[in-house]
Amino acid sequence: MEAYKAKRIIGKIIFYIAIVAICLIIIFPLYFVFISSFKNMADVYVMPPKLLGFKPVFSHYEYIFTTQNYGFYILNSAIVGIFSTLFALMLGLPAAYAINRNRMKNSLLGILVARLLPPMSFLLPFYFIFSELGMVDTYGALILSHMVLSVPLIVWLMEGFIAGIPRELDEAATIDGCTRQRCFGSIILPMCKSGMATSTILSFLGSWNNFQFALILSGPRTRTLPVTLQYFVSGADIRWGRMLAATIVVIIPAIVVTLLLQKNIVSGMTAGAVKG
Repeated sequence: MEAYKAKRIIGKIIFYIAIVAICLIIIFPLYFVFISSFKNMADVYVMPPKLLGFKPVFSHYEYIFTTQNYGFYILNSAIVGIFSTLFALMLGLPAAYAINRNRMKNSLLGILVARLLPPMSFLLPFYFIFSELGMVDTYGALILSHMVLSVPLIVWLMEGFIAGIPRELDEAATIDGCTRQRCFGSIILPMCKSGMATSTILSFLGSWNNFQFALILSGPRTRTLPVTLQYFVSGADIRWGRMLAATIVVIIPAIVVTLLLQKNIVSGMTAGAVKG
């Protein structure tokens, strides 16, 4: 009995040590980027790097918000992320409902294949099309291009979630005189709140962090945050302090949104994984 208890205690200790080690591996790079964004240029290049005991400076943040006008880029990223997510939900939610209720498994497979295609395969056609239409460096081009990635993601997630809602509810609503559209809006959507929250968060974060489409399709009027990180790299050197400060500005909204809504993400993904 004593040997069994000792094994359990040792097992728990090893388990918690493993958890702490994994957390440190994940958190340390973020911590290093964060503290380095407050170092002067001399401290940034010190080897081995100083993790504590340096005088923090705010000049890098002052530079990116005054000289580089990062408030404008934040606004651009927010506009593109919010509207691309909104329009993707407007298309993806009805599509997921129709695919599930009509048992269109081939369509779902096609959507999954489209989601797995590399974004670069869409980029060149998009550039030619939007160039001909005069839409390069417009919000419309970025929103439409981001929707190509968001809509398949939303359809795939929500189809699995809707599959867990009994079809008998649709039939009962139809008997009571509801149209298919009213049944979807009044019955199905309220029961999909967790799935919708998950889809919304993942879609927005995907748009917020998108670099490839914004690099080619944006311009001075619509440039988003991820593209601006290249401004601190030149042929002569890399402005590490300013780049790391800009990196923190890019990732903080994603971290805040994820921490605030992590329960919705977990519950939505868990519910969407259970079918029938």
